[in-house]
Amino acid sequence: MDTEEQVLEVAPPEVLSLSNCPGTTPGTPCSKNQLKKQRKLAEFAELRKLRREREREKKKQKRREAKEQGLPVRIGPSRKELKKRQAAESGQPGLSVAIDLDYDDLMQERDISKCVKQCLRIYTINRRSAQPGKLHFTGIRRNGHIHQSFKKNDGWENWHVDYHFDRGHTEVFDTSQLVYLTCESDRVLDKLQPGCTYVIGGLVDHNHFKGLCHSRATEAGLVTARLPLSEHVDMKTRAVLSTYHVFELLIKVAAGQDWTSAILDTIPMRKGAKAKATNERKEQEIEVLGRRQDLEQGPVLEQREEKLEAEPKKPSAAAIEPETKCQPLDS
Repeated sequence: MDTEEQVLEVAPPEVLSLSNCPGTTPGTPCSKNQLKKQRKLAEFAELRKLRREREREKKKQKRREAKEQGLPVRIGPSRKELKKRQAAESGQPGLSVAIDLDYDDLMQERDISKCVKQCLRIYTINRRSAQPGKLHFTGIRRNGHIHQSFKKNDGWENWHVDYHFDRGHTEVFDTSQLVYLTCESDRVLDKLQPGCTYVIGGLVDHNHFKGLCHSRATEAGLVTARLPLSEHVDMKTRAVLSTYHVFELLIKVAAGQDWTSAILDTIPMRKGAKAKATNERKEQEIEVLGRRQDLEQGPVLEQREEKLEAEPKKPSAAAIEPETKCQPLDS
């Protein structure tokens, strides 16, 4: 009995709280939907490597089938071929483009993933181009959100791209040779200048930070320019394009394509772009319409002439002679 009394005396009194009170459940900082999303993201991250291996096996299988059927294995040159080509053309002036990724803190997680996907598409467009340009990714914050999103893509370090971590475009290039492309600029980019590096803002904000790229460029004392969209086409929507659309336009024009055809081939159909009719085009259209009218009226006139020739000619009143002549009466 003495030992039991000593144990009871040593045991501390139980303290009631929300965690151990009967009839209550501990509170969670996240809702059920948020917890469900977190579990799905964790499962998605665990199975990423397995999905990548399956994708590689599918690609290898498609290449084997293409070789057996005599079809081309890939579209455009490979990464190694691109490196060899750019190394051979390193002395020749070509297109130089820098994607400004110094907007890490201004984008949400989904917008950051979209931005990195656009960078991946830009790299693909450049690799498949007949005349690839020099591509730079500037302003990447080391271990930032964009850097972490890049790490989700296997082999991103092997892309033939110049990555500049914690260094913006003004620190990498000479500011006198930089041209920042913004739709708010008053200057129109008529043609690409050799020796210039064109900067494209890698900001996916859905117009939440309208004019931010332009204001940053003007504060840094950079030359700004806008693409000649309104000078060549008429669009139903605003002349604001995504990052990879701007790059695709530049790479097509640098390859020798004119602005009008490059714009119509690049921008989406939902923008309803139509080529503008210049004075020369109007004159050509007038000439074509005149020719069409002549061609259409020609057979009509010939048919009318044939009808007139086929109809019997009616004699005039003066030419009508009486069938019987009046003879004088015998006296």
